[in-house]
Amino acid sequence: MKLIKRFIFNRPAEKRLAYFYGMVATDEQVWLLREENGDLLLFEDEDSHPFILPVWPTRSFAEMMAANLDESFEVFNMPLSIFLDDLLIDVENDGGAISIFPNENDTILQTRDEIKEMIRNL
Repeated sequence: MKLIKRFIFNRPAEKRLAYFYGMVATDEQVWLLREENGDLLLFEDEDSHPFILPVWPTRSFAEMMAANLDESFEVFNMPLSIFLDDLLIDVENDGGAISIFPNENDTILQTRDEIKEMIRNL
């Protein structure tokens, strides 16, 4: 099973995006990383957003990413409804974007409206 997960984790961003929405629509949750103090893992974006919030479709993929980071992060899940209606509103109000299922190579950034549209179309 780990080999299959590694294969999916290393797929191009567009393929991981499709996998992300399939899993999130089924499980109705997203996975994030946070520090011991509760601060979420955020990436810097030098182009169009002050920060990027990465999210993953399952615990195991978030754990794979956490294992590649220099600092220690806790993996946790959030119900999709809270993610869409609370967290994403805060991210959007602060000018951030969401990094959908990132790996070390690439990702696709989306806004709250794009995420809601993708989920609505499933």
